[in-house]
Amino acid sequence: MPVPKPLSTTKVAKHCHVSHAAVCNWVKAGKLKAYRTPGGQYRIEPAVLVAFMKDHGMPIPEELAPKGTKRIVVVDDEPEILDLATRALGAEGAGYEVETAGDGYTAGRLVHSLKPELVLLDIRMPGIDGIAVCQNIKNDPTTRHTRVLVVTAYGTPENIRRLKEAGAEDFIDKPVEVSALLARVEEMIGPPA
Repeated sequence: MPVPKPLSTTKVAKHCHVSHAAVCNWVKAGKLKAYRTPGGQYRIEPAVLVAFMKDHGMPIPEELAPKGTKRIVVVDDEPEILDLATRALGAEGAGYEVETAGDGYTAGRLVHSLKPELVLLDIRMPGIDGIAVCQNIKNDPTTRHTRVLVVTAYGTPENIRRLKEAGAEDFIDKPVEVSALLARVEEMIGPPA
């Protein structure tokens, strides 16, 4: 297996969606471990960057994630649901890589950049609702294979019909029982790596 190449500060800036100067400031402040090349440029090991991004709540780009990692984006405007899903799915033993979004706009951005295997999606959210998020995921050629599990307290026949038409694969009712959620996720995308 090839050894991952160290990253320049320019590449780190692109991965973190910040300026080159911000990355240099992180390095100079000792927040991001780097070394200097003989020419004086900073280089950051990919594993160091991934750890830094995790510590600071930044989504890990697909190309930096360990191979075989199964990613899940949880989309809900209720912080308690985001916390429950993150703890349950990201816990030791469950081990999925979990990112969260509290609204449809953030969800779209995360899904587009991370290309997760699964999106846990609420229907009712401020701004862009779950049906529109699902349609956007399924209409984008780069994300159309992402599975969508709707987690909702509004599982009316009409909502389920509209979500199926939008491309959602499965549904689970709130309140969510953790064991049922874990079982459903594993059925849809398999066990974590």
